[in-house]
Parts: sequence; C-alpha cells; structure tokens
Amino acid sequence: MFNRATLRVAAVSAVLFVMVMSSTSAGQDGRRRSATDPVLDQAAAQRSRDVQRELARIEANKEAFIDELFGRWAPYLDPMVYDLWGSLKPVAMAATPWRLLGASLTSDFESGARVLRGVVGPGWYISAYIEGREPVVGSGTVQTGVGVSDVGAAAIGGGMESLVFTPISPCRIVDTRGVGAAGPGVRTGILTAGSTRVFDLSADGLTEGQGGDTSCPGLPAYQHKAWAVNITVFGYSDLGHLTVWPYTYAKPSTSFMNFFTTAYAVANAGAVTGCLGCLNSINVSVAAATHVIIDVMGYYEEATGFAGGAVTWLVGPEPNYSIGPGGTDWNDGATCPAGTVLIGGGADTSNGDLVTSAHRVVVLPAGSNWYETYKNVGTIAYTVSTYSRCMDVK
Repeated sequence: MFNRATLRVAAVSAVLFVMVMSSTSAGQDGRRRSATDPVLDQAAAQRSRDVQRELARIEANKEAFIDELFGRWAPYLDPMVYDLWGSLKPVAMAATPWRLLGASLTSDFESGARVLRGVVGPGWYISAYIEGREPVVGSGTVQTGVGVSDVGAAAIGGGMESLVFTPISPCRIVDTRGVGAAGPGVRTGILTAGSTRVFDLSADGLTEGQGGDTSCPGLPAYQHKAWAVNITVFGYSDLGHLTVWPYTYAKPSTSFMNFFTTAYAVANAGAVTGCLGCLNSINVSVAAATHVIIDVMGYYEEATGFAGGAVTWLVGPEPNYSIGPGGTDWNDGATCPAGTVLIGGGADTSNGDLVTSAHRVVVLPAGSNWYETYKNVGTIAYTVSTYSRCMDVK
C-alpha cells in the first residue's frame, strides 16, 4: 500500500503518472459508478480489507496456507483415489496468493483444483465473497451487484469442458516385458486372461515399476482428463481384446483393440480418458494373456487461460478518509495483487457535496493502484473511500 508521502516522492522522481480522466463529479448519493458496478457498502469494504489481510498472510507462509487448505479438503477425498499432496501441491506451490485465496473460497475440491490449475480465475470467487453473493461460473458471465457482465468467457469454446491437446515426444510409459522397480503393486509381467491392471500415465509412472522409460521430457506429473496413447499387445497365443478405461470408473463394454494369433503384435493409437487428479490414470483389462506396451504421445487438459476475467473491487488502505469543509485531498485505492491487472477504480463518498476532480492510475515498480482527488464543496466534513478495480490475468 502507498501513502501520500510515497506518491509525492514518486511524482517528484518522475515515476509514471497516467492521467485517465479528470473533472468528474459524484452522483447524488456520492458514489461515482457505472450501471454495472457492484454496490460496495461498509460490509463489502470490510470484506475487501479481510481479503487483503489474508493475501498478506498467504504471502508470509504459502506452504502453511496450502497445508491448511488441503487439510480441509482431505476428509472428503478417498486417499486411495486422489493424490492431493503428491500431485496437486506442486501446482499450488507455484500459484500466486491471489490464486490460492480464490481456491480456498470455492465450495468443493474440484472447483478449488480448477482455480489452482488456472482453468477458472480466482477473482470469480474473491469478488463474489467481497460483494456477498454466490459466484456464477461456467457461463462466460459474472454476476455483479446490479447486473451481469460478460467478462469471464472460456479461452477456448463456450463451456468449462473445453480440452486442449499438448503433444510430447513419444514416451514409453509402460512395458510389461520389463522388470518392475519398487512401486505400488505389480505392474510388469504378462497380464493373464481376464485380469485387470492399473497404470499411471503421468511422470510419476516413470518411478512406479511399469517397465517403461526412466525419463520423459514434457510428461506432466498432474493426472489429466485424457491422454493420447499408442497401445501394443505382444506375446499372446490366443484370440483376445483389450479394454481401457479411467481409474476408479466402471469397466465399459467396448474394446480399445482386438488381437488374433496370426499377427505377431497388434497396436492401436487413440485418446483414452484418464482420472483427473487421481493417484493413477487408467485400468487395462485383457481377454487373453498378453504383454502390454503403452506409449504416451501427449495429453489433453482444460484450457488454462481465460479471456478477460472477474473484476474485483479492492478498497484502499485508508477507507472512510475524512475531508473537511472546503478541503481538497486525495485517497488511494488498493494495490492490485499479483495475478491481477489494474483496469480502473472508483469512489465511494458519504455525500454529494464531495466531488472528484481527477482520478489517475499510478504505476510504480511495486505494482499499480488507483487514486482519486476529492474536493469538499460542503460545509461539514465528509468521508471518502477509494477502490481499485483489479481484473484476473493468466
């Protein structure tokens, strides 16, 4: 946060001032806002200050906050299915405090994981908390205090299930002919007729005794929704078929490939559905005894960028700042946190006798904030609060 002395020194030092607008007046209720701006009352201002204090707490000890957040989620997740600390924690450690706070304000694990992975902007949830409403996500719109603004469309497609493909150099993640190293369960050796075996297609699978390569550039550690694979069967002596499906799901009635004794080996390439955020990716079942080889050629994930994003109003460090009769002064909005960009600001005043004579964006090395210059044309003191409008960025 910046105080007046800081900004005056910055001005003398020729730090960039960008004049955006000037000579604007407050409305009759003293609030200058557009038709779609949220109504920011004293309770909302207090929640804005709470948000900023929580961001500072996260910044001071990010790992402690993550462990606290995961501790809230863990009782509702089957540890035999979901890899919370092993798979998601590295993603969380790389996230900004803004993203971590947004994830903590979601109502369920899946939504929180989407925020951490950048599928949904954290401002959806932070702005909803400040404004005292339920977040509206997934439709490309965000509900404000007085209307709906189209600022949150998905980067690709119109819904939240859009998947994008990331190719990698082909990597042999499974080869049951190999010798399995230490890992969870038996993952090498021929699959007997009618048997099912679990495999991990993520980077963790390289150390789980699956008989494949020991390194694979570009292979992610996080379990994704789908994978591009080439599956080969070898060493069989009977007619059979292979079925593949997501880890923890029910076995389907369809086959991924069929094999027959006149062919030395059979391979088939395609996309297979994984298990998002789980310990493993897929189940493989065979109708006849055979070795299985799986090469991963890429993965599919939800689009991790968003066009625009939720706009959050953050009150400055001196809310309810008093300006005496006939006085002229100015007041800061909050500094927009990392993960957001300043797109404007606004003023809350206690009376129409307080008018704004200018409002500006101040750009400093530590960040950007909005501030307003006020003139009290009344005969008694009035209070002002200034907000910065901070929009999610990827």
